[in-house]
Amino acid sequence: MSTITQRWFAFIEVEDRSGASAALTGVFSERGVSFGSVSTLDVHDGRGTMSVEFAASERLAQVLVRTLERLAVVVSVALVRADDAGVRAVAVLTGIPSEPEVPAEVSVHRHDDAAGGITMLVGPLPSVSAAVAELRPRGATVQALTVLPPR
Repeated sequence: MSTITQRWFAFIEVEDRSGASAALTGVFSERGVSFGSVSTLDVHDGRGTMSVEFAASERLAQVLVRTLERLAVVVSVALVRADDAGVRAVAVLTGIPSEPEVPAEVSVHRHDDAAGGITMLVGPLPSVSAAVAELRPRGATVQALTVLPPR
């Protein structure tokens, strides 16, 4: 296995109960791995899904998955490399005065109201990330950015 550090996403389905988040963060903390981001994607019917971004070697990423799977609160874990073409992202931005130019695989959804326009970008993570990087210097403010599991 490689010792090269890569970016990963762990999509973790957990029981919705007290201490679930603390149990997950403990697994990463005990192994010296910090998060790039953590998002709660959905909570429904007593279960929730969390997206955790982190950097690690493939070996360490697999150790983290096996350790997470042994936690009582964890239902399932899906590990995906950040550069996997199936990883999708949603970015919510404000401060974009007109239709932004984005890669063809990114869809743009706009909602204008009295408080200012909201623009949502949806597509593959690398393409959404590139579009956000292009729009920030032009005055766009990112209100939210989340990563969705591959389909």
